[in-house]
Amino acid sequence: MPESSRNTPKSVDPGRLRLDGDQASTGALLGMRCLDCGISVFGQAVFCQACSSARLEPVDLSRTGTLYSYTIVRVPPEGWPGPVPYVLGEVELPEGPHILAEVIDVAHDALRIGMEVRLALEEVQSGDSGPVFSVYKWAPATESTLGTGEV
Repeated sequence: MPESSRNTPKSVDPGRLRLDGDQASTGALLGMRCLDCGISVFGQAVFCQACSSARLEPVDLSRTGTLYSYTIVRVPPEGWPGPVPYVLGEVELPEGPHILAEVIDVAHDALRIGMEVRLALEEVQSGDSGPVFSVYKWAPATESTLGTGEV
């Protein structure tokens, strides 16, 4: 196997994140939309959570949303690969689903409910020499939301 394909990140969850391009630097969040009531959900579904219809179609969800809620995690789960503390944010997409993921590139004191965020992909290696995965996170949609310190 060529070195370049061995180091190309794989989606952490192909049912929720599709990676685009040769280097997997862009992608889309995946969901399902009900053809009967129009409700959208994040990830795979076999029936609509609102009306129980089985008439669903796959959709790419928006790459932007608003910060609905967040918490600053100071004691991470075992095996957490990133820095601590970190922000776990609940983001509401225009289609309706709420998606939980880390919020990056923003100082804790600059976080605001309702702030616009955008999809951000980051590479994470599994263990010291394991495969590289691309994970979905959220980042401020504009530079003006960057702050200077932590809470």
